[in-house]
Amino acid sequence: MKTKELVDPNAVYREQLVELGTLLRAARQQQGQTLEALAETTLIRPSLMAAIEQGDLDGLPEPVYIRGLIRRYGDALQLDGETLASQFFAPPRIQRRSWKETPAAQLRPLHLYGAYFMLLIAAISGLSYLLRQTAPEVTVLPPLNPLDGAQTGSEVSPSAGNVPADPTPQPAAPQSPIQVKMTLTAQSWLRITSDGQTEFEGIMQPGDSRLWTADQALTIRAGNAGAVMVSYNDRQAEALGQPGMVREITYSPAEAISLAW
Repeated sequence: MKTKELVDPNAVYREQLVELGTLLRAARQQQGQTLEALAETTLIRPSLMAAIEQGDLDGLPEPVYIRGLIRRYGDALQLDGETLASQFFAPPRIQRRSWKETPAAQLRPLHLYGAYFMLLIAAISGLSYLLRQTAPEVTVLPPLNPLDGAQTGSEVSPSAGNVPADPTPQPAAPQSPIQVKMTLTAQSWLRITSDGQTEFEGIMQPGDSRLWTADQALTIRAGNAGAVMVSYNDRQAEALGQPGMVREITYSPAEAISLAW
């Protein structure tokens, strides 16, 4: 009996990162550039570029954001950054067993027909019993007079036109003490937590704009803090951090608390 080998996704990602990091390090050394010099042009911290070259998956942010770092790093070295990034974060292929190896393929046609017939009888019996138990009692209602509806619709109460409208305005819905408007200038991974509950987690595209509210605390974690413009309680919008930086910040009714990664 064949057994499937379990594939660790992190091991696959680490192996891909090691190969790409070796290629990037070789290109950088051949061009005689340092990590500090590239950090000024790519706006990527030298520690992150060093982690990419060494294949250190634990020293990098979420895998969905590593592709952006690889693309920007490759473009700075005059390489095809998009092609390099596409070689990372590819899901491993899962080898499926052939249908002939499944237990169903080992059954003979006669066994299949017999099993199908028994299953059909059981399903019909169960459905018949369920219909008998849930069938409603049939009652006979008197026929409706079609003229009754016309007369009812034509009769208007003499006082209906004299009913004054309610002049009392409805109170406006109270606003939340924490309101953060977010607009993206570039792609970034985001996780939004409102009052301890995760409201959103995923990738937002350039031009996306959302409004998040909370009563006690609103936490934003961004993979590309420089691409996230935030306006806290209708104040002037500003970037959440530097491009390429992973940053987490919590807004409370009184102030914003920064928890940089």
